[in-house]
Formats: sequence, C-alpha cells, structure tokens
Amino acid sequence: MKSPSAPLAASTLTAAEIALFDQRGYHIHGKIFSDDEVAAINAAADRVIAGQYDKGSPPDVTTLRREPVDLIKIDNTWKADTTLARTVLSPKIGHIAAQLIGAPSIRMWHDQLLDKPPHGGRVVTYHQDWAYWQMIAECKTVTCWIALDDVLPESGPMVFLEGSHKLGIWTLPDGITGDDTQKPKLPAGFVTREVPLIIPKGAVGFHHGLLLHGSDRNFSTSRRRAIVSHVMSGECTYRPGQVHMNEWMMVRYPEHPKPGEKFRGPQFPPMWPAA
Repeated sequence: MKSPSAPLAASTLTAAEIALFDQRGYHIHGKIFSDDEVAAINAAADRVIAGQYDKGSPPDVTTLRREPVDLIKIDNTWKADTTLARTVLSPKIGHIAAQLIGAPSIRMWHDQLLDKPPHGGRVVTYHQDWAYWQMIAECKTVTCWIALDDVLPESGPMVFLEGSHKLGIWTLPDGITGDDTQKPKLPAGFVTREVPLIIPKGAVGFHHGLLLHGSDRNFSTSRRRAIVSHVMSGECTYRPGQVHMNEWMMVRYPEHPKPGEKFRGPQFPPMWPAA
C-alpha cells in the first residue's frame, strides 16, 4: 500500500519567516505541489521539450544543448502548455512572493524550464538575477524555484550566498555557464555561508533578485529538473536600456508598457491576487 503523502504547505507566511528572508535573501518553503502534480508537470515538460504544445504556440526561447550532455533551458513555457502555465502562474506561489517583498500584487516576469541530465549540465557561475533584468527599474523581484525531482547534494543544487543581496548590484560574470564558478570577491569582513537548496520534488525555494547564487554540474545518475517562476511586484516599471527577451516579445502585443509605466499586457500575466 502506498503511504499517504505529507500535507501540502500553506501559502501564508509568519512574520519570522519574512524577517529571515530579509536577513538571508532566501526562503525555503515546503511542498506546494503533490507527487501526482509533479508527475503531470514532468510529463508536460517532456512534451514541450519534444516540441508538442497543447496551447498551439511555442515558448519564447528554447535552448536544447544535448552534445555534450548539457542543460536544457526553455523560457516562457506558460505560453505553450496548459499544465505548465497552471504551475508557474500559481496564485499560491504569487502570494508567497508578495509577502516576502511586501508587494500588493505579483506579475510574471518570465518562467524557465531547466533540465540537467544525469552526469551532465555545466557550472552556472554566481550571479544575481536582477542584474540581467535591468528592464525592471525596481528590484522588487523574486525567483521561485520549483523542484521537479528530489534535489540531492550530488545533483548540482542551486547554492545561495547568504545575505549577499544586501551588497548591492554586481558586475555581470563573463558568461553565466561554463567550467568554473567565477566566485565574486566579497568585501572584507562580510560574513556569509554557502547554502545549497536541498529540497524534495514539489517543494519551492524563493530568493531575492539581488542574491548571489550558482550551481554545479549534475554528478548524480538522475535528472535534476525544475521549473522556475521569475516574478515581480505589480508596482514595477519598465526601464529600457538593457537587451532582454521580454522587450522583444512584449512589443508584439498591442498592450505593453511605455518607459516609466508599470508592466502590463499579455507578456506579463498577473499571478496574485488571483483574477
């Protein structure tokens, strides 16, 4: 007989959890998606990787690096697949993100499907997400990393540099993926620790847009899959200047923000409060 699953985690945070996020730059939540839901998400992900889109349109960007074994990365899968859209646009995730950054509402910035094959992938060097998102004028952003496999120490987990979000913005590394970690030179006297995101499938890690983080290769015999919601406060505004996929895509829709306006339009769907 199959043992009963543990109850799923609620989305309401305590004041202590929010305070720890402010201090550390990350929040590790419990299981938000059941094992059955994760199985359905993985099946949908495999369909999208194979080029099958039940919504009739492709994702925005697809990177399938197979030789040598390497990371599969697909951006804005919510446009392509109903199951993946339901996952990454989850109001529950949006609610947690809103509490962590004190936002009145949350919009999708973009999602990413990530798949590190067994004994594959490359080093993802330490970086800050918002450093690549200067199209968002305010750093009111959160990355919500949904584990689709159990993340083990040997499977190339994401590693946070605790508290590094308080150091401001850093210069972009010379290439985000490669063979070395390009660890940043931290200020003298700054005390931190490397915190690997070791979580079961269905659990979610949240981190601040300025938190330095990276990951190693997958040295395990299993895939390390995740789907990520990169989200922002509904108060965030558009600032042109840094090239980004979202700018190319948003102008294809009649409704999109002008410089200085809040993000709006089909490229940036609302997540929380639920419509």
